[in-house]
Amino acid sequence: MSVLRALLCWLSLGAPAARADAEASWASQETLHFAISHERLGFSRGDHNRIDRIYEALQPELWRLVPWMSQEKTRIYLYKDQESYLQGRFKPPAWSGGLFLVSAEEKALALYEPVDTEVAAHELTHLYLHTYFREKERSPPPWLDEGLAAMLQNEALGLPDPRDKGPVLSSPLPVKDLLRSRPESDAPRAWVGAWYQQAHSVVRFLRRAHIEESFAELCGRIRKGEDAGSALKGVYGYADLAAFEAAWLAWRPRKPLGQPLGLDDQ
Repeated sequence: MSVLRALLCWLSLGAPAARADAEASWASQETLHFAISHERLGFSRGDHNRIDRIYEALQPELWRLVPWMSQEKTRIYLYKDQESYLQGRFKPPAWSGGLFLVSAEEKALALYEPVDTEVAAHELTHLYLHTYFREKERSPPPWLDEGLAAMLQNEALGLPDPRDKGPVLSSPLPVKDLLRSRPESDAPRAWVGAWYQQAHSVVRFLRRAHIEESFAELCGRIRKGEDAGSALKGVYGYADLAAFEAAWLAWRPRKPLGQPLGLDDQ
């Protein structure tokens, strides 16, 4: 995930409650998985198809957490351009590339044309995960929320490469610090980007280096209020955070995918 896209997405969690506005009068069309309200009458059917393909990539990853995703259609507000999106009902910050809303009344995404595949996948992952945690009146921890969204946005329209271990990290935070932090609006851009990459790497390790069912169990324990260290021990058998960190550090990549390791990287 690029630093720019991380910055575009990280505060989308704070989208204000929507109010009835011009969007209520937009034409709406249903796809297999979404009800899309589009501002522009001559909407791009290619954008609709792209969004459905993003769903098809996310569904195998998330269905254990949100089985309803195959039956219920999520609302998408598709603005004609960025300017219209910024002036719309959600009033996002100027740098926002998209946002999600999960409330008692509505589950929705707000995007604009042309649809950015990575932003759409990132925000849709947030929507599904927040809906899962909201069932127990909780919110996902930032490292899990952003790490999963960053991981899945990179695989939105392509088959996951089993060799891919995610981003190469230069100076990772201690895991205990990652698990209790999140980027703030005034944080340096470089720090924000590094935080997102490490969250991505840690979640990818949990998701790809262990049996598939374990990740859903981990999310379930955290949703019940269990702390990350206890949940990691209960699900994966790591004695403590230090043991988990050692396993993750040994697994994470030293070079980008496809680049051979040097002697110093072994």
